[in-house]
Amino acid sequence: MRRLSLSDTIFYNLGDCYMNAAAVLDGPCDLAVLLAEMEGVIEAMPALTEQSKRIGLWTFAKRTSGQVDLTRHVSVIRDPSITRFEQIVPRLDKQRRSPIRIDGPPWRVFVLNPAEPGKETDGEPPLSALFMQVRHGMADAIRGLQILSRMGRYEPTAAHRALAARIPTVEPLDFASPITVHDPGFSLLQIPRRGMVRDGDSSERLAAVAATLVADPTLFPNAQPLRGNVGRTRFVRRRGPENGVGNHLKMVTVSTKEKPKEKRFTIPGLARAQDLPITQWLVALAPRPIARLMMRIWYTNFDAMATLIPMPRRLMLGGRSVSATFGIPPLWGPVPLCLDVLADGENYNVCAVPGNGFTASRELLHERLTRLLNPETDEDLDAVEATLALMSEHTGGQGQGVDGSSSSPVSVPARAKSP
Repeated sequence: MRRLSLSDTIFYNLGDCYMNAAAVLDGPCDLAVLLAEMEGVIEAMPALTEQSKRIGLWTFAKRTSGQVDLTRHVSVIRDPSITRFEQIVPRLDKQRRSPIRIDGPPWRVFVLNPAEPGKETDGEPPLSALFMQVRHGMADAIRGLQILSRMGRYEPTAAHRALAARIPTVEPLDFASPITVHDPGFSLLQIPRRGMVRDGDSSERLAAVAATLVADPTLFPNAQPLRGNVGRTRFVRRRGPENGVGNHLKMVTVSTKEKPKEKRFTIPGLARAQDLPITQWLVALAPRPIARLMMRIWYTNFDAMATLIPMPRRLMLGGRSVSATFGIPPLWGPVPLCLDVLADGENYNVCAVPGNGFTASRELLHERLTRLLNPETDEDLDAVEATLALMSEHTGGQGQGVDGSSSSPVSVPARAKSP
């Protein structure tokens, strides 16, 4: 049993707080290959076999005895009518609202339309994808992608073929949904990067895009006046062995310096309260309902959240190439807009979560978002540049994903190059 870092303890203490993701494949996944890959990664990274256990005021990781039974962590979804990635949203939305109720490590994988030996489909082939869900205390998006990038190096055996035949088939739309989600739903978009502006920091530019969208009264009339705070993620260096997991992104607060048009009650410094060590300890040690309430109160002080993460190169899963990966972030409060972007060499893979104050159509939001991420006119470019000119980042403290001697690790630069 090992003691968890402060950041991992915070996320475990929030209860049913999950990272959800979908990896879209370029063809039907070979289930036996995927199981061999998962078994190999679990053997190389023993932390994936751990369960969280709260003892007193702190959370510890306890190693699961025996071999992990993949039939309890992997399920198959069969729906040949799904041919486009936009059609997977209802199942992902249901998945994020359903807690993991199995004994063992807090993660699970759903394989959409894997290959069936001896069967061929007529017409347009169904979409093949992986849906992944992991408790946030175990890993964040960066670590999850690094784990996936290690999976394309294992070969299946006869035992894996036999195991593949025992994987159960499920339907996430039938899952119960006891987890409260404070938003009306999310959208998935793939936006080409052919016209992307490459000057400056791409993560900062995404934060400016989010701030520009929320400031548009045709999209968010009920989100005005703005509070002038945008959250953006940054990598932090973690210490420890290479076979660990954990969180190593932190949220930093960016100010747009916009003055409210009318007075509005705010708690001074609330947006930067996460930088205070005492605040982090309170969330880690408080009873879970109070910890979740504290996070909700903190989130209400933001106009938007923006996360930009580079995709690993040549990602392979189940014997197929990954054509897109989308991340669905967990939220606890009424943030007007959250953008979660995984960037590969050709595209932005965007999850957009409009929330408090959004009244326009999704189509209008998608069109405006596409134009700002991939400017087509000087007007689009000027809108983002004007927001960038106003932005200043508040530094100090460590925020979410604090660095410490007991942290679960990863080797990444403290300030990684933007994609």
